Amino acid sequence: SPKSTNKTANLTGNERQVKDGCADIYNAVQKWSKINREGTDVITEMANIRISFLLQSNEDYAERPDNSSDLQKLESLCEDLHSCVQKLKKLVLKMKAVANKFSGVQNLSQYKNDCDVMFQTWLTKDFASAAEEISVMYLKECELKQVIYENVCHAVSRDSVMFYTSAWVHQPYIEERAELLLQSMLTETGHVS
Repeated sequence: SPKSTNKTANLTGNERQVKDGCADIYNAVQKWSKINREGTDVITEMANIRISFLLQSNEDYAERPDNSSDLQKLESLCEDLHSCVQKLKKLVLKMKAVANKFSGVQNLSQYKNDCDVMFQTWLTKDFASAAEEISVMYLKECELKQVIYENVCHAVSRDSVMFYTSAWVHQPYIEERAELLLQSMLTETGHVS
């Protein structure tokens, strides 16, 4: 049965830790989306320069632009993409820290034989499981973005440039389930109704 809580009461203890952690994950996901959009703009511009160069050279493969301004622009864009990846790594570390905190709360609840519902219907293990699942998805996606960054700057074919751009934009490791889990966490803790 749903736990009745006084919405005006200040939360303490495990409930406060979990509610704050859910907000932290939400904020990290929002920042991730913003940084990912910035990265999309950067990688799209890189792709346009690379493809334009390939079209001008009438070749399917080309090592690097001859034009020094294009080369400088590509180097600058590579630095910008690296910055995006570094910011994403920090967000993943934050999500993982929350997942670890939730795991600790779950262990504490088990130790105290406290298997009660925390807010409405979820047990501590539900929050721990959801946070872990979300953080793993974002970790895998971050690892992919690192590989994209390492390779897109040196891509020599139109197909490879387009592949890296597509992989960045579509974020294959972040499943639709991540949004469902996040919204469920926020609803469960009363952040949204």
